[in-house]
Amino acid sequence: MTRRMLLVVVLASVVLAGCAGLQGTETPTDDGTDGEPDQMPGVSNGTVTDAEALVAANSASIAETGGELSVVYDAPDVNSESVLTVGADGTSVLSTTTSDGPDQSGSLETYSNETATYVQMQSGSETRYRVVEQPGDAFDRINSSLTAYLAAGEFTVSNDSSDGTTAVFTSDSFSGLEDGEVLDDANAVSARLVINQSGQVQNLTVTGEQRSETVTFTYELRQSAVERAAAPGWVSEIPPTAALHPELSVDVENDSYVRIDHTGGDAVPRNATLEVATDNASGTVAFDSALEAGETRYAYFATNDGSLVLRNEQPASDTTTTLTSPASIEVTAGETALHSGSMAWGSESASEGTTSNSSGGGRDQ
Repeated sequence: MTRRMLLVVVLASVVLAGCAGLQGTETPTDDGTDGEPDQMPGVSNGTVTDAEALVAANSASIAETGGELSVVYDAPDVNSESVLTVGADGTSVLSTTTSDGPDQSGSLETYSNETATYVQMQSGSETRYRVVEQPGDAFDRINSSLTAYLAAGEFTVSNDSSDGTTAVFTSDSFSGLEDGEVLDDANAVSARLVINQSGQVQNLTVTGEQRSETVTFTYELRQSAVERAAAPGWVSEIPPTAALHPELSVDVENDSYVRIDHTGGDAVPRNATLEVATDNASGTVAFDSALEAGETRYAYFATNDGSLVLRNEQPASDTTTTLTSPASIEVTAGETALHSGSMAWGSESASEGTTSNSSGGGRDQ
């Protein structure tokens, strides 16, 4: 059968994504064109000609002095708000809230220092934690978004000015804009950009129209100097299981069972919970023994009572319930999500024997 991955949610990737954020109310920006625009990085003849050079200067400036910035994606179907604080010492705190509708919302907060990233994820009444043994790169990801917008627009200096320290650029022409978020299919896209002499981006607002409604991306520098980003209080409350990093490869095979292969890293502890939800069945079951590297478990819904069963051996075909796409699979240990992924597949016959795969433990496969 033909299967197509729709989504793989890997916590380490979510931690490092950093693709959206919260708009600030206090802005240390002033508009102006008296600041010699052509002396600004990436600007020539009053036009932004090198988006990468401008963003590199922005990154270097904030990395050196620290700063607090906000980013917003705002659209009829999704709203994502974040605040990222970057310390001059390399620490950072990212706080993100995302809403996909009145009943679908969640939050992600991370704290990163020189050696690790600590994660708290909240959705409804559930809270999950994770520790990733590498510093976060949320600021790098945000700069990637800046590069995409600046490269797609034709930004030219405007006459809107109020002092000699910053310059204002506007663009009413965009081409090849693929932000992976709310503006992919937008029409009538326009933007306003404010930068200072050192190339520090003070504000970028990009607005478009999608299905007759306004969609917006906003980047704003709220504070230009931060020595250290303070660790949130929840960091001291993270459970020991949050430091576990099993590498799991998860397949739905023959529309009948879930195969979980442990390919490396830490063991999944005994009494960890497996949750499987498909279009026609859902259930949870505990691991009755630790899942070590090189071992495999099989999960299926029993035909006799519909319960989720977890075994060491591949199940017989007459004991399993046929699974209907899509499927979501999560492995948790206490408040720690060790693996979380979703997949969907087509309606062709399962006799072709192909499988779908999602991976956890910080890797996509």
